[in-house]
Amino acid sequence: MEWLIFGVLAFWLLVSVLGAVLVKSPVHSILFFLSSVLSMAGIFLSLGAELLAGLQLIIYAVAIVVFYVLVITTIPWEKVKRFEGFYRKELFLGAPVVLAVFLLMGYMVLKGKLASPVGMAGENVRELGRTLFTSYLFPFEVASVILLVAMIGAILLGRKEE
Repeated sequence: MEWLIFGVLAFWLLVSVLGAVLVKSPVHSILFFLSSVLSMAGIFLSLGAELLAGLQLIIYAVAIVVFYVLVITTIPWEKVKRFEGFYRKELFLGAPVVLAVFLLMGYMVLKGKLASPVGMAGENVRELGRTLFTSYLFPFEVASVILLVAMIGAILLGRKEE
């Protein structure tokens, strides 16, 4: 039964992510993103990681989605429409990289070398924090820089020309 729940949530996640990337409407993209966040939280819950599911809902479903909705409402879309079709070259260059990373991660998951187990019962939060801020400090900081760049880009797109 657990595999069935995990499979349904994983399928829901894949459809939501593809929808978020492939739709043209920014509002629909945000809705697909919210759907993917909810399905990911469901996957965390099915795996017994209640803390991660809660953080997923609090951080992404509330904070980031509200931020995206504010950005969507403040961006003058006539400026953005000038760039339609501009990213085809990047798509053709990025697709092989994404495929290679996906295959590498799939190999690592199948061989069991992707993650090491952390402590259980009572020590879970402490071990998660210790692991996050020691072993995974660089990816954590990279994610924060990416969010900062996205915020600056949204501000630059949203400002009025003089």
